[in-house]
Amino acid sequence: MKCEKCNINPATVHVQQIINGEKTDKYYCQSCAGEAADSGISFGNLLQGIMDAVVKSAISGAGNIAAQDIQVKCPSCGFTGNDFKKTGKLGCGHCYAAFKSELGQILKSIHGNNVHEGKFPHKSGIEMMQKKTLENLKLSLRKAVQDEEFEQAASLRDKIKEMEAEDGKVV
Repeated sequence: MKCEKCNINPATVHVQQIINGEKTDKYYCQSCAGEAADSGISFGNLLQGIMDAVVKSAISGAGNIAAQDIQVKCPSCGFTGNDFKKTGKLGCGHCYAAFKSELGQILKSIHGNNVHEGKFPHKSGIEMMQKKTLENLKLSLRKAVQDEEFEQAASLRDKIKEMEAEDGKVV
């Protein structure tokens, strides 16, 4: 298959776009793909589109409030929601707190979750997974005791003791 842009070189790059629910496939050679990427969507434009969708979903059902009327501003540096949408960057460390709900929604829409649940390194992966599982069990135990679900708490306590005994730790 030849490049769709130059019709000379073989197509080695496949670009798939979905715009307004309509899927298009493009096939480019290396050099034409680089040119297409340069004229394509920037990260700022992508982030602005996501932020616009988040704002629209936030104001849907809230009457006739315009998107411009909803304005989050960082109290420390004065960075606004529009600044964030334009640049895709935050102004200072305090912006993370100021834009917390927007950032959470953006991360959830991009990644499907706003909590990092990444991979573990191969060398220490098993130990880290066991440690994470143990931490989660302890959190669940605290919640079960707090909610007065004592049967579940006893079961969780036994699992924790079993895991710690396997690791050579005796409580």
